[in-house]
Parts: sequence; structure tokens; C-alpha cells
Amino acid sequence: MKNPSNPVRALVRALPLALLCAACGTVAVRVPVMKPAEINMAPYSSVAIGGMSGNGDRPMSDSLEEALVNTQRFTVVDRQHMDKVLRELQLSSTDLADPNAAAKLGKVVTAGALIFGDVTDNYREQPSEQHFKDDKNVQHTWHVLKGEATVRATFRITDVSTGRLIIAKTYEEKRDDTNRGLDKRPDPIDRGSLERGARQAVLDRFMKAIVPHQEFMVASFQKDSDIPQLEGGIGWAERGDWKKAQETFNAAAQDGEKNVKLKAPQIAKAYWNLGLSYEYAGDYDKANAMINKAYGMSNDKEMLGELDNIKRLQADAARLSEQTAAAAAAGGK
Repeated sequence: MKNPSNPVRALVRALPLALLCAACGTVAVRVPVMKPAEINMAPYSSVAIGGMSGNGDRPMSDSLEEALVNTQRFTVVDRQHMDKVLRELQLSSTDLADPNAAAKLGKVVTAGALIFGDVTDNYREQPSEQHFKDDKNVQHTWHVLKGEATVRATFRITDVSTGRLIIAKTYEEKRDDTNRGLDKRPDPIDRGSLERGARQAVLDRFMKAIVPHQEFMVASFQKDSDIPQLEGGIGWAERGDWKKAQETFNAAAQDGEKNVKLKAPQIAKAYWNLGLSYEYAGDYDKANAMINKAYGMSNDKEMLGELDNIKRLQADAARLSEQTAAAAAAGGK
């Protein structure tokens, strides 16, 4: 009598399926994409920092000034000069929320925009103990120390020529760490490191709101053992050479159309990959056409989601173009 649960026979039956899955599937490629700023700051080529009130004011103001300079998109008014002007006008950073005070400052400061706000740093530590006995019935204690730093900041940007508030954004970030000591006091928590990490995270979020920045997206390219050109095209995509990727995927699609052994869903993979290569090269009309063609041949409804992604990238590209053009115009004045 045959044993239907024979593991060797089951393995033999599973091998063709496993090989098929290995030959097909998808390849995830990280693609750098430029994202527009949430707020178009391009008209303001020169900015000044009016100070941040609160217990975390100096570290945040210093970090903000450094971040603005490093973008190479703004001329940053010297902080010492700003402090002197504020003292002469008898203004504090809290006064700058008043449009009249901001406009008053704008008459003596060359900056087009003024950044100010408030920031609070909070830190707390929580000690605890965990008792246990070892295999020799000896009592031990884990002494645990957890530290948590919280930074909350509100950034306000004002047009100094009019006193109009452009944006007000609030961000909060936390960073924590835990040290343990067996039958002894744990090492101290590096409070400064936690506070710097939380502060930097808050600042990064604010900078993304006012400056175009690079993010990474994941493109899922498809492969098929019956269409070896697909892997070659994916290789070019991984290198960021979209022109060669397009040429390779297009050749795979054209050859696939002539190959009577290939089925439509297989050929659709070539068009799908071609669509992605157009999409991340910024040719959104061709990307849309190729993804639609791939869907028509495969009837894979998951492909339709990529059409929405194409629309988002196209809208982002349009906004980015506006911000870049406005920045160039402001710089030429």
C-alpha cells in the first residue's frame, strides 16, 4: 500500500512549484524621489531667525540656523545682528506674533521672512527593579533605569514686509533609552544624546515642510524566467539608468508579443516594468499608458493602484517645478 503522506514524494511534488516561484516574483528597487516643500518658501530668498522662546530656545535656534544655511537656498541674517535689532526695538520673540511688531522689525531687517516660535524640552527618568532567583536559589535584582526626552516646538513664519503669518507648525518627538545593572546601579542615561535626537527629529520635520527634499520609494519590478530580459532591465533600474531600463523593457515587450509560447499575463510584466521605468524617470503620460496596457493584458487589479501613484508623483513634480522656478526668480532679483 502506498503511503500518501510520504515526505520524499511530497517534496518532489513541491519542487516544480518552488522553482517556478523563484523564477518569477518581484524585485523591490529603492528609488530616490524629490518631494516638494509643503509650504512654498521660494519667494523668500532671505530669512531671519527671531528666536525661540521656552527652555529649549538656544539649542533649537542654533540648530535651525545651521539647517537653514546648509540648504543653500536661503541667505540667513546673522543672529547677533537680529538680537541687537530686537533689543533696540524692545521686542521679544513672543512679541513677533503681533503682525504690527513683525512689520516694525521688517523695516530695519533685510530678510523677507522671519522664523520664530517656542520650544520646550522635557526629560524624565523612571527607575524600577526586577527580582529573581538563579538556579542555585540565590536572589538577584535587575536595576532598570529608563530615560525619556520629549521636545515640542511650534515654528511660525511671518512675511516681514506685511506682518502676515505664513505658517504655524507644531511638532513633537520623543526619544528613550534603558540601562540595566545586575545587582548594581545601572549606568546613567545619556540625556544629552536623547535630547539631541528628539530635537533633530523635530527640526527635520520642519525643514521638510519648507524645503524640497529627497525621499525613497519602493518600485516592485516583476521578473519571469521565460523573459530573461526583464532581469537585465531591473539591473539598469537599480543603477538609476532609466533610459537603458526603458530600452530593455520595451525590447522585452516587443519580443514577447512575437513569442507564441508566452501568455498575455507574462507579456504584461514587461509592460508593467516599462511603465515603472517611465514613471520614475518623470514621463508620466507614457507611464500611465504602459500600466494601463499591463492591466489590460493581465487583469491584475492591484496594478490599478499604481495609476494613483503616478498621479501623486506628477502633482508633486508640478509643485516642485513651481518652487524651483520661484526660487530662481527670487534669486535673480
